[in-house]
Amino acid sequence: MTDFIYLAEVLDSITSTSKRTEKVALAAEFLRKVDVDEISRTALFLIGKVFAESDQRTLNISWKGFLNALKKVVDIDDKALSEAYEGDIGETVAKVIESTEESRQSALFSEALSIASVAQTLDRIAAVQGKGSVKERQSLLISLFMEASPREARYLAALVLEDMRTGLSEGLLAEAIALAFGIDSSLVRRAWSFNGDLGTVARLASEGGPSALQAVSVEIMRGIKPMLANPAQDIESLFEGQPGLYSFELKLDGARVQIHKADDEVGIFSRRLSDVTESLPDIVQVVRERVKARTVILDGEVLAVDDEGKPFPFQVVMKRFGRTRDIDEAFKDTRLVLILFDALLIDDVQLVDEPYSERRKRLEDIVPSDLLVERIESEAVDPAQAFFEKSQELGHEGLVAKKPDSSYTPGVRGKHWFKIKHTLDTLDLVIVAAEWGHGRRKDWLSDYHLAVRDEESGEFLVVGKTYKGFTDIEFQEITQKLLNLKVASQRQIVQVKPEIVVEVIASEIQESPTYESGMALRFARIHRVRDDKGPMDALTLSELREIYEKQFHFKAR
Repeated sequence: MTDFIYLAEVLDSITSTSKRTEKVALAAEFLRKVDVDEISRTALFLIGKVFAESDQRTLNISWKGFLNALKKVVDIDDKALSEAYEGDIGETVAKVIESTEESRQSALFSEALSIASVAQTLDRIAAVQGKGSVKERQSLLISLFMEASPREARYLAALVLEDMRTGLSEGLLAEAIALAFGIDSSLVRRAWSFNGDLGTVARLASEGGPSALQAVSVEIMRGIKPMLANPAQDIESLFEGQPGLYSFELKLDGARVQIHKADDEVGIFSRRLSDVTESLPDIVQVVRERVKARTVILDGEVLAVDDEGKPFPFQVVMKRFGRTRDIDEAFKDTRLVLILFDALLIDDVQLVDEPYSERRKRLEDIVPSDLLVERIESEAVDPAQAFFEKSQELGHEGLVAKKPDSSYTPGVRGKHWFKIKHTLDTLDLVIVAAEWGHGRRKDWLSDYHLAVRDEESGEFLVVGKTYKGFTDIEFQEITQKLLNLKVASQRQIVQVKPEIVVEVIASEIQESPTYESGMALRFARIHRVRDDKGPMDALTLSELREIYEKQFHFKAR
């Protein structure tokens, strides 16, 4: 067994370098050293994951629950914790534990923590259910931190709170797995995209090499990351940049879903691979009755519509996700519809490597036309522009343009799909702090510090602030959510665990010395909260810089 302290030391080294190649090399070297039966969890721990994205288990430990457990380990109050906080929760935990190390020694167990023992305890926490579960989870968490050294505690906190800030992304870990076991990185990424579990990919690479990864394919009832689209400024610039034939589909303002069907069994997964089947019984029934194939994996969207078929805003759909009680009564004035636009597997035949044109044809063979997204094909601006305007009349967001010869690349924002929206393309940002309002808003956190993710360091860097976009009710709701994520406060500012993702519209992106990111948003306002996205789905600093550069395509500089 490998001691957990060795993992902590490697993570320290990974954090201390800003060079991507060095991060990859350090992770690869460590993966080669650990035992085969430890490698899956080691790989996940390296990127701050307790479970793979495709694994439905969760720890169910809130920020408040974590703090309560920590206070049982060290004698500290909220004020002292707030004073110790400098932006990194893990480092804060390490600091407060180190400051009380002498008084804590008598509570330490003699046996060192290992990667395996940490994994086993976290598994036990995830398995706890029913009456008394909160207390039992807290007890297990306390036992971990009572045994941990300050450096171990730093990374245990990062794991439990899903806030690892080492700059080792999933993509870099995929490169590390390839380097560790002498495998082409494209093969590692392909296997990862199919099973959504870099831990399993690492184990397979270690045990069976390239042949083991080549055998990985899409799997029924295991969620697969959806393929993503790149933003395009407008129809003209799309054709100017990449002329040719496109399939233009309506861009729907709903919730992305992945439909799995095996005979009469149906599974529905969100874009974050959460199983939302139970909350969508009406969609399950549609799939059973109207999808004419024995086994399928289909890509689509769920919309909420009124009696005339006009779509409701995205938030209406999201209220259904995860809800399993009183569905009929709560949503009697709305109905959900399923719209499909791609097929990854039909009757056990994997289709991800087939061109889009063939996948669409196969999809049309198994579902009725009213379940298919409306589309046109065009290699000219005028017909596409007319369809773009029609999409607005129908109440949709815009269009998605797809190259007919494009394969389906899960989890990738490639150069084959493009989204063109009626408004400025929104930015998915994370709230990292908020300020108490004034006057009518004095009881609400109503000025939000918005951040992008720096993929080099893992930090969330502020790019602007806004108090615009919410109704009074929404101000109240998000205030409570933010207070539950509070990690520190100073005067009017409450710093929070980076968890809430919001869609933001800005008139312009500017270079700015004001923020550490070097970028700033002009006239930002929140469009909506993205409950279907997590902080790792947020815009990265490099992506924001790329958008900044594109602003000048049609402007003088």
